[in-house]
Amino acid sequence: MSTAFCVGAPALLLPVSQAAAQTARMHSFNILGQPLNRALRTLADQSGVQIAYQTSIATNTHAPAVNGTMTTEDALARLLSSSGLRYSFTGSNTVTIVAASAAPAGSASADGSIVLDTVIVEGSGGVSALQQDGLAKDGYRANTVSSLGPLGQTSIKDTPFSVSVVPRELIQNVQAQSPDDIFRISPTTRVQTPQASGWAPMVNMRGFTTYDTAEDGLRRSYSHASSLEDKERIEILTGLSGFLYGAAAPAGMINYVYKRPTIERLNSVTVGTYGAEQKYIHGDFGGRIDPEGRAGYRLNIVKQGGDTAIDDQSVDRFLASGALDWDITERLKLQLNASYGKYDTDVPNSYWSFRPGVPHGAAPDASKNWSQPWIRDEFEKKRFSGKLTYELNDFITLRGGYMREYVNRPVQDHTMNSVRSPGEYYQIAIHSGKTKNVFDAAQAFADVTFDTGTVSHKITAGYHMYSDRGWSTSYNPNTGWIGPFPMSSPIHLPEPTFPEDTSSFYDAGYVRNHNFVIGDQIEFNEQWSALVGVNYSRIMSHALNSEGKLDQPDYDEGRLSPSVSVMYKPMPWMTVYGSYIEGLEQGGIAPDTSTNYGQIMAPMVSKQKEIGIKAELGGVLLTGALFDIEKAYEFTDSSGVYTQDGRQRHRGVEVTATGKATDELTLIGGITLLDAKVEGGEYDGNEPMNVAKVLAKLYAEYEVPAIEGLVLTGGVYYTGKQWANDVNDDPLPSYTTLDLGMRYTTERFGNPLTLRLNVSNVTDKNYWQNSYYLGAPRTIAFSAQMKF
Repeated sequence: MSTAFCVGAPALLLPVSQAAAQTARMHSFNILGQPLNRALRTLADQSGVQIAYQTSIATNTHAPAVNGTMTTEDALARLLSSSGLRYSFTGSNTVTIVAASAAPAGSASADGSIVLDTVIVEGSGGVSALQQDGLAKDGYRANTVSSLGPLGQTSIKDTPFSVSVVPRELIQNVQAQSPDDIFRISPTTRVQTPQASGWAPMVNMRGFTTYDTAEDGLRRSYSHASSLEDKERIEILTGLSGFLYGAAAPAGMINYVYKRPTIERLNSVTVGTYGAEQKYIHGDFGGRIDPEGRAGYRLNIVKQGGDTAIDDQSVDRFLASGALDWDITERLKLQLNASYGKYDTDVPNSYWSFRPGVPHGAAPDASKNWSQPWIRDEFEKKRFSGKLTYELNDFITLRGGYMREYVNRPVQDHTMNSVRSPGEYYQIAIHSGKTKNVFDAAQAFADVTFDTGTVSHKITAGYHMYSDRGWSTSYNPNTGWIGPFPMSSPIHLPEPTFPEDTSSFYDAGYVRNHNFVIGDQIEFNEQWSALVGVNYSRIMSHALNSEGKLDQPDYDEGRLSPSVSVMYKPMPWMTVYGSYIEGLEQGGIAPDTSTNYGQIMAPMVSKQKEIGIKAELGGVLLTGALFDIEKAYEFTDSSGVYTQDGRQRHRGVEVTATGKATDELTLIGGITLLDAKVEGGEYDGNEPMNVAKVLAKLYAEYEVPAIEGLVLTGGVYYTGKQWANDVNDDPLPSYTTLDLGMRYTTERFGNPLTLRLNVSNVTDKNYWQNSYYLGAPRTIAFSAQMKF
């Protein structure tokens, strides 16, 4: 939902003769009873039309709720049923609204076009319209974020936070198979822990790291073995999210949005390779269940297997993911999801550590197997979720959701490499016992809209939670430290005979986060608005050992996290905002390399101040933000104890650009400049480890005019210098990687066929991604997609 005002010069709309196509299109509408100005913006979001009208004619007018699958014209007629206004389609994608007694809003020109001096409300969001939001033809520029915590669907331009979207077509066109591929191209993110390590993907944003994710807005603390083929988009919030998502790291939040059913029939089959011998086939199917379109389905099936670009490493996986939408009544909507996946990795990436005083030096060959050929990692995942939305009346909407996921990990082997002197390393191989986890997430919200005089309010209040309950075994044999081995080439040894696993599961405890939230979205007038709210977040943890005894004292603490934001539109295409937000974060867990391994640190309170701007210039969305974030500093001290001491403060600037620079050229890029320091404690004045001062990225696509359907693609990604330790005596040099690719789309075979070729890290550069992991080697991906 975005608003563009015609100032000075009138707007030129399409000829009237092109109107018929839009009136017949079916959309799934979910519009609250609310002030008419806001309702029209929502209709524009959910249908993709432009609506032109003088704002004064809709002031102090309330629109009824509109729900269900219908044409845009039917939805518009319902919204205006008691308003005294009339409408007409003035183009294939444009609507004009005037007072019933007024003359036409514009006059016809000699060529039949309609000239208006009005407000134009543009939209391309909504439940079904999200599928048309951020398409390649629009430069991947999305207008809407599907879920901003309890606030739900929100306009990106009207959001007082730094938010970006990686939409479905971009995920497809870069042939992303894991979050690592998204974090590589997204302007504000970089990989901290790769999924290929066997651990949950960790992302670095604004110099902070996080495992925190959400799925369709439902929170979870981390997610292993993630697949992307069933995702409609990935929404990235950088910076604090305490008011929106509860307990979380100050880095931000990654929200994975699942594909929803389609109105038109969808049949798509893709075959290809994600790199090396990673062959796969992916089927994506959707459509209506009933002729009226009140119910629909979506099904994604993936089978993948074969070697990766790293010696001896292979990934074998299977995914079946389905979605069902049902408009039970005009006011009641149900969404269901279910998925099953298996994800097996041979030779996960090794974790590296360096003895104090030993520099990292040049990175070894990342295409080699720095683990052992017999190391394996296996996951089996089952996920179920449901959401229910009920329009109680024109002013109140009730929303609820629940998600449960079962994760079984029958095998989890890992290797750790320890560099104790330059040029050589020691290694330990760990053969851990099976584990299982159950993840739960739930939410229940009420949205209430009303006016106080000329001021409009939308109050959202409710509850949301997530929990992780785990079961483990006492089986944990390992090889002990072996070596030294040369860093010029890895040494592989025969698999040792590990003792038989006769252990049984024990209850390892849980982590839970409960949140009670209330917020008010306030519109004072067309230029000024505000968002105020507070979240009471409570963290509970309970950890047990194999004997049923506490590993550490139970934790049960809570805190209020406020948020205040003010937005101002000096011009219709520009939003300036200032915000203050706080957040609560569960303390870190002491790593394997510390003497207090497994200890959970005390919770941390983070604070963020931000001033930002968002502007639409032509076909490009530009965003900029100045931010100041602080939190407790966690590190391993000189005695080997993992602890909290001092504060970590990051001040910086973040700039992004997304969209069509010209008709042929698409640009997605950005730069983050950081000034990060430790204040107080043992490392006062030092820079935190693994924080790059500069992050700069540019991804581009060029449609070749001379060859219809041919698009050339490429990206340049720069990560600045960072320190590999807390004492700042081991610098990791900056690095730049290059991607190149192309795609070609044709209908010569009767149905749309798209061929894609992508080469990441074209120069096969070896580099330290951070102090713990090597960067990914050169990977060549190719696919062919047929729609029918």
